[in-house]
Amino acid sequence: MRFRFPRLSRSQFELAKFTFYLMTPITIMYYVGIDTDRKFNVPGYWPDPDTLNKIPKEPHEIQAELARIRQERLEKRRRLEEKARQLGITPDSVDKDQDQDQDPESESERQQTQIEAVLSDE
Repeated sequence: MRFRFPRLSRSQFELAKFTFYLMTPITIMYYVGIDTDRKFNVPGYWPDPDTLNKIPKEPHEIQAELARIRQERLEKRRRLEEKARQLGITPDSVDKDQDQDQDPESESERQQTQIEAVLSDE
C-alpha cells in the first residue's frame, strides 16, 4: 500500500504556506534567543572594566583631563615644529619664498607636500 498525501484545496495550500513562512523566522529567532549566555559567551572577549577609559564626571576631574589633553597637544606641536625645523620648513623660509613672486598655487602645493611629509614621518 502506497502512502498518499491528502488532496489539498488551493486555500488550504496557501494557508499551509503562510503558516510555514510565518513560523520559520519566529522559530529561528526563538532558537537563537534562548540560552544566549551559553551560546555566545566567549571568555576574554569583553575588556576588563578597570582598563576602559572612564569619562570624568566631577569638575576637578574634568579640569585635570582638559589639562592633560592640552599638555599632549602642546607636546605634539613641539615635536612637529622640531621635525619641520629639521626639514628646513620655517616661517622665515616660507616668507622668503613668497617674496620671490612665485605662483601662489604652486607655493601652496609645495607647502602642502612639505606638511604631508612631516606628518607622514610620525
